[in-house]
Amino acid sequence: MLPLSVYLDLESRVLAWAAGQRWRLQRTGPLRRGEWPLPRLEFLRDGVLMPDEWDVALAACPLFAGFASGQREAWSQEGIEVKFYQAPTEFLGFAQIAHTGPAGFVAVCRSLPGWDQNPAPDEAAAFARVGLPCVPPSQRNPEVFTTLAGVPGD
Repeated sequence: MLPLSVYLDLESRVLAWAAGQRWRLQRTGPLRRGEWPLPRLEFLRDGVLMPDEWDVALAACPLFAGFASGQREAWSQEGIEVKFYQAPTEFLGFAQIAHTGPAGFVAVCRSLPGWDQNPAPDEAAAFARVGLPCVPPSQRNPEVFTTLAGVPGD
């Protein structure tokens, strides 16, 4: 496993590359929750591209040694896997919660009335749609629901 600093350096280079593409990317996944070690870097793109558009962009990116066609996945010269998710702007908040995880937390959120009801362009709006206060990524686990009144827990 490479040191965290190598992952963070790649993350900053991916974000800079994306900005040059006029993309808006956000960190998502385990790193956003403060977990280490990581299986891969994960990003959420605001807006949707077709699979062939992703393939062209990833193939042209000098940060990547290769990519999986049609999968929005690539790997860096250092061997770090990178996964890209995407969502329309009006669903970005729900997508960020879903891709930040963890799975148990997201499963409870998805069972709540209001899940995936747009507009929810950010996490605060998405949490409000399901009647929850905004839960920071580092506190997202199924047990948090037992401390929130009226929300079913596992």
